Amino acid sequence: MKSAKDLDNLVQKVLLADDFDGKELRDFCAARELKWLDEHMNWPSHLSVEDRWIEGSVKICLPCTSIKFKSEEDVPKFSIEPVYYQRLTQVLISSFQEPTTKLFHYIPFKLFWKPTVDSPPERVISEVYNSDVMITEHEKLQLQANEPGCNLEKAIAAALIFSDSTHLTNFRVVSLWPGYLLWGNQTKYERSKPSSFATHHFVYMQSVSYFFSQSFFN
Repeated sequence: MKSAKDLDNLVQKVLLADDFDGKELRDFCAARELKWLDEHMNWPSHLSVEDRWIEGSVKICLPCTSIKFKSEEDVPKFSIEPVYYQRLTQVLISSFQEPTTKLFHYIPFKLFWKPTVDSPPERVISEVYNSDVMITEHEKLQLQANEPGCNLEKAIAAALIFSDSTHLTNFRVVSLWPGYLLWGNQTKYERSKPSSFATHHFVYMQSVSYFFSQSFFN
């Protein structure tokens, strides 16, 4: 997974460094070191209380073939825990205090393009903030009364939420399901840059094990 440049950096900047002692690699065992990391670096410990992470659980209904219940509340449930998450309002407050929000688009608009001077204008939808949905919702929001004593402008925060399994290491089968939040007020060209740090984590979920699914769904 590493490039030739990475290998050169390892040799030149680490192995040949003046303060590096080659004896420290004697009896090195990758499996032992990975086990040590698993035991001493528990990932929830990195979720700072200052960031207002909350520990909770999620209950899912279990399938019961040929069994009827009076209501969904009576169905057996399995609790998935722990689930660490942030309230979306807290993520909004934190992310909208970042410098990048100065380039956000808070007033949606329609975008048109003319191939030639005499051509009829063609509607172009290239961003969330020039889509019909956001324009319509923005107009609805402006018709609503402000909070008592508030004279600030009203704007929509277009939240884009998704989740996908993330492989945590190249050496072991360890995965996690983070929940990601991005803002549609930001142009997709900037939002897609890793250097912009536009993606905000708001939940960390554990996967239901394969053995559990085999036991209950077969």
